[in-house]
Amino acid sequence: MSSADRLSRPRLVALWRRVMPGATVLVTAQHKSGVASSVREWLADTEQRLVVWSSNRLEVPENAPEADVVLLEIEGMRTDHATATLAVRRRWPNATLIAVSSTQWPPELLDAGLRPERVFSGAMFGFTADEVLDRADQLGLSLSWDEATALLDRVGTHAGFVDAVLRAAAARGSLDDEAVRAGCHEQAAHFAGSAAAGVFRPNGWHAVLVTARIGPMPRRTLLAVWGRDEVVRAALDNIMQSGFFIEDVERDRIELRPAIRAAVVERITREARLDDVDEAIADLAAKLLDAGHAGDGWAVVAELPGPRDRMLTRYWWQLGEVDVSLARPWLEQAVQRDPAPALRVALARALVSVTSAGHSGCVPTADRHAARELLDEVGEQPGGVGIVAALLRGVLLRLEGRAREALELHEELANTSDIADGPAASIIRANMLLQAGLSALDASRSDVSAARLSAAASLAHAAGHERFARFAHELMLFTAPEGVPMTSGFQARLDNLVGAQALSRPMRDVVALANALYAVDPTAMRDALAGPDSIDDPRVMAHVSLALRTIAHGLLGTSELALRSIDLFEQENGAAAPALNQRVILAWARAEALAGDGRYEAAFEAISRIPEAAARLVPVDLLRARTHLRGGEPERAIASLASAAEPHGSGVLAVWSHIVLFLAYHAIGSESSLDVGRQHLQVAIVAAARSRPLLPFAAQGMGALNTTIAEAGGLALDPAGSRFVRELAHMRDELQRATSSTLALSDRERTVLRALVVADSTRDVAARLHVSPNTIKTQLRSIYRKLGVSSWADAVATARRVGLVE
Repeated sequence: MSSADRLSRPRLVALWRRVMPGATVLVTAQHKSGVASSVREWLADTEQRLVVWSSNRLEVPENAPEADVVLLEIEGMRTDHATATLAVRRRWPNATLIAVSSTQWPPELLDAGLRPERVFSGAMFGFTADEVLDRADQLGLSLSWDEATALLDRVGTHAGFVDAVLRAAAARGSLDDEAVRAGCHEQAAHFAGSAAAGVFRPNGWHAVLVTARIGPMPRRTLLAVWGRDEVVRAALDNIMQSGFFIEDVERDRIELRPAIRAAVVERITREARLDDVDEAIADLAAKLLDAGHAGDGWAVVAELPGPRDRMLTRYWWQLGEVDVSLARPWLEQAVQRDPAPALRVALARALVSVTSAGHSGCVPTADRHAARELLDEVGEQPGGVGIVAALLRGVLLRLEGRAREALELHEELANTSDIADGPAASIIRANMLLQAGLSALDASRSDVSAARLSAAASLAHAAGHERFARFAHELMLFTAPEGVPMTSGFQARLDNLVGAQALSRPMRDVVALANALYAVDPTAMRDALAGPDSIDDPRVMAHVSLALRTIAHGLLGTSELALRSIDLFEQENGAAAPALNQRVILAWARAEALAGDGRYEAAFEAISRIPEAAARLVPVDLLRARTHLRGGEPERAIASLASAAEPHGSGVLAVWSHIVLFLAYHAIGSESSLDVGRQHLQVAIVAAARSRPLLPFAAQGMGALNTTIAEAGGLALDPAGSRFVRELAHMRDELQRATSSTLALSDRERTVLRALVVADSTRDVAARLHVSPNTIKTQLRSIYRKLGVSSWADAVATARRVGLVE
């Protein structure tokens, strides 16, 4: 009997006094001896007789003493425990029966008609702060209220642990860290001894050891640790009520309180059970991984090098589901200890394969060299290890810009490689298809890529590899079946990117930028531009990202930065011959940047480098028309769109075409041209009011946007169209506030701008600033250009909107 049995528990005594004679009381308490002491204390000032009985004693002898109260300790929920309980009730039919159990009421008793009339949970047997102070006073230890509550925070409310710590503190004269450690170690030893003596199920103590060894884990994993049988699961409920655990709900992590965990871990060492516990943890991890719960399975061994290395060797093919920031250091440590080829292949994959969870898409040169050395060490291997090694050799070819060679190798593997059925087979087959799809994407074989990625997604989904399946689906955003017209193909890519829910980090960056451009959100564009811009695999994604970043720079007035980025991009990839789709997208990006920087001849030269056979990959006719328009050639802009091989029937491209035509006809300026231009503007607004793309309206510059908004005010629009025009005005104001065009005004230009608000003529401004009228006219032209306006009134209105003047 522990010293906790001798505690004065007035609260529990009061509970017992409320129990009527003849009642059957079920107490679900993990620390059952405290119940016995409370019952004895309750009976101390009465003449009632107590009998303590165990469910291990199946028969009650005829000469058993009379009793008014029977305390029955039920060890579990087996049939013999129910038999013992029924025997007790038959022998003492009128006594108050208090059944103390770490489990629920055995179902056989319910079937026999014996039900508990009172149920007390284990939480009622935990210490309160007041009781901590009472017990400390009994021991001659002076504690403050804050110290009492802090003790409960550290070790929970369980009577045994709290009392053991208080006794250790009394012996030391203070409640310090050493008292907490000594008390927890004493009580952990008590539990270990109780388990060895069979006082409670050894499985329960084993679950405590495993829980302490693992450390923080998701709640579902904790339930798996304690799921051996009903008794152990019920014991978990009771010790959780006693506050043994602390839980972080936001991170979904639960663990033993640190002081208790430290004591239990020390017991593992003292009992020389480390190997036994680690083996049990490895078995648990294997069951979770076999069941497809990769995250939970790896989490169990995350902090345990021994069990983790065993799992790495056995389940290396599942490591793609572990964030690469975790998998890579695990494998780097493991290959130092173990020569297994599978570990080297798994590490090479974590280094260079973007199919790994959490991979940034950036593969530095050092990582490529390291992966190549690992694969050279592995050499030729049979089975899945050899196939994955070959796939990674193809990845290295792709990273070198040799996409055609990579595609040839990956297609050969996907078509001919045979892998024995087993747990790894489905994910390896899916990876074969996915790598073939990636190589086809970079080799400008979009049709092959679409077929391979679709097959990879289907296979992964059927096998329960959901993250892998989603990754394959995401990559399909960059593909189009063979023969799809440029309009629908390019439009589909744009529609797919905008609003997509991306899983992989590189795709999230591209989608975030596409969304920011679609809505012309300056803050989101700047955030996206400030993020990482290095994507090494697939290369076509890097090219698409570069083109989108170039458009964002154009909207923000920093096209010169985009040109420098393009030059650097080409220098870094100079050794690799880009595939057709990459050359086309790169030419598109350069033309956008040059036009945004006012270098229209150079922009046309970049457009001319796009092969006619590849013109369907990007809307070349629209790009050419926009460049003509910005270069002051509206007639040629109209002619470019009129001669387009494929008209833009609907979607963002159609809106864009109508806006360019409106601006072109408006620039011509004749009455008939203005009428035609307004018709195009009306069509553009009606179409845009449904899907609300703002990019086409802003892409031609601030002056064109102001013209568009001004002309839209005179159109007959429905409510949706009118709301959209108001959105355009709001977008314009936000863009002007955020862009460097307003910040580019010199101090002198800002002084002139403020004078425009109060002056009534150029001569008036010149007189106020003591300069010549010609100087003011020159400065006004610069101000108009930078603000994207064409008149004095518009300059003042814009300056007020964006906060340049009061």
